[in-house]
Amino acid sequence: MNRAAIYGCLLPSATEMGKASGEKGASSWRWRPLARRLHRWFGLLAVLWLLPLALTGSAITFYDELDRWLNPDWRTVSFHDGPSALDQALVAASQHLPGFTARFLDIPNRAGDAIAMIGTAEIGGGEAVAVQLFADPRDGSVLGWRQTEVLSFDRRHLMDTLYALHMDLMLGPVVAWVLGLMALFWIIDHVIAAALSFPAFAKWRASFAVAGRRFSLKWLFDLHRAGGLWLFPVTLILAVTSLTLIWHDQTRDAARLLIPVSERLHEHFPSHSVSKPEVSVEQAVALAGGQADSVVLLHRLGVYGVRLFDERDMDDYGRLWVYVSMVDGSMAGRRHDRGEGAGDLFFAWQYPLHSGKGLGMMGRVLVLLAGLLTAGLCLTGLWLWWRRR
Repeated sequence: MNRAAIYGCLLPSATEMGKASGEKGASSWRWRPLARRLHRWFGLLAVLWLLPLALTGSAITFYDELDRWLNPDWRTVSFHDGPSALDQALVAASQHLPGFTARFLDIPNRAGDAIAMIGTAEIGGGEAVAVQLFADPRDGSVLGWRQTEVLSFDRRHLMDTLYALHMDLMLGPVVAWVLGLMALFWIIDHVIAAALSFPAFAKWRASFAVAGRRFSLKWLFDLHRAGGLWLFPVTLILAVTSLTLIWHDQTRDAARLLIPVSERLHEHFPSHSVSKPEVSVEQAVALAGGQADSVVLLHRLGVYGVRLFDERDMDDYGRLWVYVSMVDGSMAGRRHDRGEGAGDLFFAWQYPLHSGKGLGMMGRVLVLLAGLLTAGLCLTGLWLWWRRR
């Protein structure tokens, strides 16, 4: 889940950065003005997308916790630690929402959690729309449902709306591709901003400090520069992972020029559409063995993708995929997201690092702080630009 960003704002002029730091030499003056212009204009343009993505990224760092708090009647049930009634939940969902087709089932892993289902349904007799349902794991009864990918800030839809805004600002795949391009520029801007932040390397400690009268230009500049430097490693990781998560295929194709990179097995399965499976979800989970985290229903390929918890997992999601045929229950394959080589391992870590979950609670808090800091950098940078005008 998060694309928090950084360094979306300009730095001060040559008077404040060049002369005050005592930098010398014609070579320094040749690159610094150009670097400042690039950083300035990237920052001014980036505010349009960086600020909302930073704020929404911070919020969805704790998506499940906040959604449970907002919708306890949907997300939680009385204590239950037995097997979940997955098949009954699918039947109840189809009765509750005619035409419902499940794509994903999140199996409760904590006593008191509800079953979560994602799929499509024909609401009002129209075209199929994306929906999310929650069911009681004891008997499969529907606790509630919502249409997803809609702009609504009531308590039922708030977290889903924030998540959708964070993905592509709810403007579609073209904008998502543009955001990938911005992520690439953002990585480059990290290098530029870091170079500009140390005009005199011998005085590098001063770049991490904030001095001057409050709200003066020097204070604003120091706050902007120091804030960015303190969490620079975190935001650089977020920049890189933003690029790989948005430009999924392009970054993997680029990596394959240097190292082998494989994909999940179902990316290469032949099409074998199954509309009414002979094997139920509960049977598939039992056949897969182990503790199941979730199930992906790949009707087009005729298999269930059962995700199991494994000691190699990088976060709190099951990363071992076991594929079970919807027709006869045979095993179509198994693969852990870590794959076999360094390329697979690199891409397997992208979401755990982007969400912070790969480092536990500490990682999530760092991502939260990085998102809030990024919003602050955008505002201080914009303020600096305006004051200097």
